[in-house]
Amino acid sequence: MTREEIEKNRIAWAESDRKRDAGLEEPKDVTILRNLAYAEDGLTEHQLDVYYPSGAEGKNLPVLINVHGGGWFYGDKELYRFYGMRLAQFGFVVINCNYRLAPEYPYPAAIEDVCRVVKWTLEHRREYTQNGHWFMVGDSAGAQLVSQYCILASNAAYRKQLQFDTYDQIPDGVALNCGIYDMTDHVIASKEPYLQSLSGKQLELFESQLDYLNQDFPPAYLMASVNDGLRSMTTPMRKKLEEVQVPMVFAEYGNGTPSDNHVFHLNLYSENGKRCNAAEMAFFQSLMQS
Repeated sequence: MTREEIEKNRIAWAESDRKRDAGLEEPKDVTILRNLAYAEDGLTEHQLDVYYPSGAEGKNLPVLINVHGGGWFYGDKELYRFYGMRLAQFGFVVINCNYRLAPEYPYPAAIEDVCRVVKWTLEHRREYTQNGHWFMVGDSAGAQLVSQYCILASNAAYRKQLQFDTYDQIPDGVALNCGIYDMTDHVIASKEPYLQSLSGKQLELFESQLDYLNQDFPPAYLMASVNDGLRSMTTPMRKKLEEVQVPMVFAEYGNGTPSDNHVFHLNLYSENGKRCNAAEMAFFQSLMQS
């Protein structure tokens, strides 16, 4: 993918996202803390927002880290603010983060930033809640990043081979939406700018990351749309979770609604999206009770 193609996609996708969110307003019952730095380098890519139900300061709310999608080269927390605020209304302290994007910052910048976000969140969560439970959600490339984070956090043998700063705290559960997980064929065929810097042992580790997924991977809500061209990419993750006996809910949405395709759950007007988001939040709440 050339730089010109990247910029065209960024413009087109941003326009599509603006149309999707047209008419939405920030809810009055959610407290919003903007542009908090999770690294001390002054980069806007290293900022995050915190959302939680107004009046809930210090209450017993679980924490939810959202990692946005966008092919590792597009997206930011602003485009996910309505989605993140909606999740906060379910009774969560939501962390909505930026991370460094390709081609300006190729691998491992994005996954290294996810590790930083998790570390910052766990160090600062007592400022917002006394609840010890925390979860992660990601879509598309964000789902890949969340899954890779959980693999490296739960497998020391994998983690120690990676040539970037990692973190070893495992969330209580994850929601993985419309993602890519078996990277072997994708890397070979890919023109993704995020992946083009990979070579040697680090390329091998990236491609084979599912091989390192073990039974310490957190319980997962794995979602796909029947209308999504990436639907089949969910299968390797589902099979691996079943193989190692990680507790999992697998759900597909979109039958009879062709417009509900890739990452449809971000569309807060979509009935399938509403059902999916509610189901994922209920999944997290059930894990706190088990």
